[in-house]
Amino acid sequence: MPAAAQAKFNYDEETDILYVSFAPGEKATAAVELNDNILLRFNREEARAIGITFMDFSVLMQPTPLGSRHFPLSGLIDLEPAWQELVLALLKQPPVSDILKLSSYTPAGTDIVPIVAIESPLTTM
Repeated sequence: MPAAAQAKFNYDEETDILYVSFAPGEKATAAVELNDNILLRFNREEARAIGITFMDFSVLMQPTPLGSRHFPLSGLIDLEPAWQELVLALLKQPPVSDILKLSSYTPAGTDIVPIVAIESPLTTM
């Protein structure tokens, strides 16, 4: 069973925000805005994800004519290299990788821009 299946999901329809908690009741020691709509909360000392917050969730989940939407991780640009490395490591492992599928695109042939797509179990909500 994916680790995200054990997560607690709390959707606020009025504000269109989905809160996903991987460790209900536990406070994060750090947070990073992956972009304007996705916030990753984690325990920095333990390098462990605590939760993800999705703002404008219904918009994020709208499919495109070509399939699921992908979002650049523009929030990583201004982070120090150690923070970037930690956040990318968290994105690559469960429970975060059960929800956000990390990939990249190369707009200039040499530049690598990390992107994510929201995956199950959220696509079935």
